Amino acid sequence: MKTITKTLGIFLLMLLATASFAQRKITGTVYIKGEPAAGIQVSATKTNSSYYTSFDGKYELQISEKTKVLKFTFLDESKKLDITTNTSDVIDFSWDGQEIPAASEAGVNLKSSEVLAKERDMEFLNNNSLYREFYKQNDFKSALPHWKVIYQGYPKSTPQIYIDGLKMYESMMDKALDSKTKHAYLDTVMMIYDKRMKYMDNVGELMGRKAAKYLETVLTLELSDEELKKSINTGYGFAEKSINEAGVNSEAAVMVLYMQSTKRLFAYNQFPKGKVIENYEKLSSIIDEQLKNDSLKEKAAQAAPIIDQIVESSGAMDCPTMIDLYTAKFNQNPNDIVQIKKMVKMLRKEKCTDSEIYEKAAEKAYELEPNAEAAFNMANMFVKKNNTEKATSYYEKAYTEETDPANKATYYYYAGMYALQNGKIQQARTMANEAIKLKNDYCEAYMLLGEVYAQASKNFSSDEFEKITVFWLAVDNYEKASRFATCKSDGDSKANFYRNYFPNKEEVFFRSLSEGSRYTVAGWINETTTVRAKR
Repeated sequence: MKTITKTLGIFLLMLLATASFAQRKITGTVYIKGEPAAGIQVSATKTNSSYYTSFDGKYELQISEKTKVLKFTFLDESKKLDITTNTSDVIDFSWDGQEIPAASEAGVNLKSSEVLAKERDMEFLNNNSLYREFYKQNDFKSALPHWKVIYQGYPKSTPQIYIDGLKMYESMMDKALDSKTKHAYLDTVMMIYDKRMKYMDNVGELMGRKAAKYLETVLTLELSDEELKKSINTGYGFAEKSINEAGVNSEAAVMVLYMQSTKRLFAYNQFPKGKVIENYEKLSSIIDEQLKNDSLKEKAAQAAPIIDQIVESSGAMDCPTMIDLYTAKFNQNPNDIVQIKKMVKMLRKEKCTDSEIYEKAAEKAYELEPNAEAAFNMANMFVKKNNTEKATSYYEKAYTEETDPANKATYYYYAGMYALQNGKIQQARTMANEAIKLKNDYCEAYMLLGEVYAQASKNFSSDEFEKITVFWLAVDNYEKASRFATCKSDGDSKANFYRNYFPNKEEVFFRSLSEGSRYTVAGWINETTTVRAKR
């Protein structure tokens, strides 16, 4: 009986002990001068848990029923709040002791620095002068108290407060030794961006910078997979908002980050393949417009291949997915010329032209807007159908009607390739030369000329030596192609192969020629080259 009583007593003590350490979850918002304050550490007595307020000033904490005090720490300063009699699960706190306003505009002066100077607002003038002086000396610790007065009380005074604030907090974030502290500073940086957008506008550009800073930073932090996934999702949202706001003026770096985060979220199974394609379409349309703008085209040209590489390595751009996506879109709105042109371009780019939806979209595009690009798409479609007459006719329409030199060169090149495939060697040469006239670094067109001459040799003349001389021209063009990085490997390989067909030294000597001298390949070719012997 004594044993049972003793056991029961121990059990009751355990229950009492458990009850005495029961957990309580509280949430709240920390304010400074009526504004939610990010990056403030909230901790509690009788517990080891702590929390850094997010960009909207919110925190969430598990505390013990015996907790009497909440501690709020910001940089080197701490403040305490007695919650002995506070049984609420929502506990807000005002860092500076001011009454928490019902509206965030309370206590905020929305005048510009020029007006404040004229009115001799000494609080603004003194604190602005002091913080700027310390800031110039890189004494951020001394600058911050005065900067906070301006930042919190005079948010429309000057954009400089946000520029300087970002530099100070980003500097502290870079110097932080652990991910938790870095993340707290990052939340403050995000809050500064948000406030500047609220009071200074220019949302598209600022949101882009915010997205870039957020994504660049979170990828350096030590986060769990779930935390990283959540962070990338957040950064993606920032980037998407920036692009939606800025449109054709979207920054190149933001577009690259947008595509990178899209790829990561697809890898996390957060996005379907169709979403990756749609986002790529959005960026492609913006870049196409930027390439027409002298002030934007340089950065757009740099961003385009990076974005292409990101999406091509994502694993989302496969023909079955694109065909399903575009078939549904086409059936939903078969007269949307903008969308149809995107479909045709994307399907051609990913070599998905051997499909019913490509044929439908190409035909509809030409029907709705019969221009050079539509004619080119029609030509490619008839190539797939082995309709040589119509394919050739539409290629001719494409390069005749096109006004953009780069596009015109492309259309000539494809027409030349198709002519060569159909044994029309002289026509293929004409097309290749026209392409090169328009775009002298078009290495693929030089490769085409090399192939023209390589094939022409067979039927060029009844004289075997004259046939061989045509290979000099073939190698000349392969060598020209190999000067450019994208064609170097193929150009070198082809040139080496056809050098084996050069005449030997005896043949050269027998024809009274000398190596290195000039030689004109006569007939319909009528091109001058250099005499070379096989090594």
